Amino acid sequence: MEQSQENRLVELEDVENEMLAYEYKLKRAQESLSKARENHEQTLKELKAAEREHKLGANTDTERALHKAKHAYSMAERGVDSRNRRVEIIESTFGELESRLKASQASVAAGESRLTAQQAQVDKLVKAMLVQAEKEKEASRKAAAAPAAPKPSLAALEQPTMPALQAPQEPAPSAETPEPEVEEVSQAVEREVDPELVDYVRGERERLQKLLGELGEGDSGKQTFRNLSLRPSGEDSIDFEFLGENQYRLIAPVSAGRQTYKINSWKFRRTIPSDDDGERYVFIFDARRLSRPRLVMYPEYVLKQLD
Repeated sequence: MEQSQENRLVELEDVENEMLAYEYKLKRAQESLSKARENHEQTLKELKAAEREHKLGANTDTERALHKAKHAYSMAERGVDSRNRRVEIIESTFGELESRLKASQASVAAGESRLTAQQAQVDKLVKAMLVQAEKEKEASRKAAAAPAAPKPSLAALEQPTMPALQAPQEPAPSAETPEPEVEEVSQAVEREVDPELVDYVRGERERLQKLLGELGEGDSGKQTFRNLSLRPSGEDSIDFEFLGENQYRLIAPVSAGRQTYKINSWKFRRTIPSDDDGERYVFIFDARRLSRPRLVMYPEYVLKQLD
């Protein structure tokens, strides 16, 4: 549950990063549209002035000026249209990101609620176990403090006792009689995978495939790092593989518990469930925005759920 919650937080951070980027894009696009509208108004004034001049005294100079004014006005009109469409596209994308942000925030809040409820159950169970242990300890103290049973009298010890009945002993198996073989039956235990984790991995794979799919044939996109490595807590460094468009991947075993993964100067803290101790994890490092890079990681065995 903690790992799933961390995945939700990573996704929330990604949406927030996207929104920051689109806020900047929207601001720039709106400024560009405002300037284009000012230019459109100016070229319209110049066009009307050129038309008046040409009507008052038509000649080659006024005709040339009128033609130039019409061309400038036409280009300004196109500029307003193209910048207006760009603003509309960015606003539409920004609206979709706002919806994603609300959904992601709700998912984080629900996960936090689940974690709180689970912690309450754990605390209740621990309390019950402590109470039971105290009862058993008290019972042991009472048993130790109870008076010992009275010793039998000398006369009772001198009474003859009945001979002990001996159960007939079975003959020992001869060396020629083989012992029955014990057949070992191995049962494969299917791992239970959290559906939320499956959805998260599916979404991340689709995001990566879409990003890399937009590259042209033979184009690998931007590669900021020629050499990029990950250093888990107390372990040796492992090199990433460049996928394209500042996306890097590696697969490595993990250790259970709270872990710190260092990539260059960045540090990422993650919680690995005890059941995943020694399991191979997929690490995806998204370095498109170096101010706030992302580290996506998930168990490799989840990929079987997507087939």
